[in-house]
Amino acid sequence: MPTIWGHLEKIDELSAPVRNIQVRTSLPSGAVIRVRATIGPQTLIARGVELVGVSGLREGEFIEVSYRHGREGWLDADTIYVRPEQTIGG
Repeated sequence: MPTIWGHLEKIDELSAPVRNIQVRTSLPSGAVIRVRATIGPQTLIARGVELVGVSGLREGEFIEVSYRHGREGWLDADTIYVRPEQTIGG
């Protein structure tokens, strides 16, 4: 399953019923890209072995997002895994 890694840049919890996130990642060339993914009811969100909800996510955290291709340039997140040891200060 395709995966993208990066820092959680933005959480849009107000876009009911489907929430979304924005992830910032750097390519080996040094270029920075931003990717948006929708969080649906099937999305599994975990910090370590503990399941968390969207409200448990923090901007700046390093995350891994496995996804399916969505519509209109958006990704549909299957799983979001937070790596707490790689958070950055805000």
